[in-house]
Amino acid sequence: MKKILTIIALALLAGCAKEPAFDPVLKFREAEEKMQGFKYEDARKAYQEIQEKAPDRSYDADIMLRIADTYYGEEKYAEAQVEYQAFINFHPVHRDAPYAQYQVGMCSYQELTTIDRDPAVVRTALKEFQALLTKYPGNPYEEEAKKLITACRERIAEYELYVGRFYYKKGAYLASIGRLEKLLKDYPGSPSEAEALFYLAFSRQELGEKEKAIAAFTALAAKYPDQAKEANANIAKLKAR
Repeated sequence: MKKILTIIALALLAGCAKEPAFDPVLKFREAEEKMQGFKYEDARKAYQEIQEKAPDRSYDADIMLRIADTYYGEEKYAEAQVEYQAFINFHPVHRDAPYAQYQVGMCSYQELTTIDRDPAVVRTALKEFQALLTKYPGNPYEEEAKKLITACRERIAEYELYVGRFYYKKGAYLASIGRLEKLLKDYPGSPSEAEALFYLAFSRQELGEKEKAIAAFTALAAKYPDQAKEANANIAKLKAR
């Protein structure tokens, strides 16, 4: 009987023993170590545990940003973009807000595919990088964002040229002209401009628009001296007709 009472007493004492109090600071350090070791999923679980067990830190800026970074590190760009945007929504004037905005753009930029695909993600990236310059002038990512804006614009121009050239080869000259003129208007000076002027001139020529074709060849010769010989030869042929 005495032995049974002793066992019951020990069981009651064990039941009354309290679990160690959750330490969010210690857990944050643990998560940071996992991040440094590129263990992104484990790190994310640790950050999320802080959010769950320390409600007052649910929208802590550092934790929100780190969770976004774990997704980005795993190349889960759609999820990362949502988390970076949530950070900006809750902490628009935080010191790391420019970084989060930059990363929102990078999440789309990382999704770039081949030139024959609709450049919707490129347009989104362009918009987000431009937003970075507008919302956070003088931020540390400004120069890199400007380079990426140029890259995005060139990529969209390449797509417009691809479509314009496709229409030209299919004999859909009006459609070709529409895409090429849009390229020349929206993305002047892009690496695609010279070829766009050529196809624009040829499309005009196919439609019997002699003067407009000559104007396109003339613009090409004036702006791109290395293309002048071929452009002028085509002008001469048109005038001889």
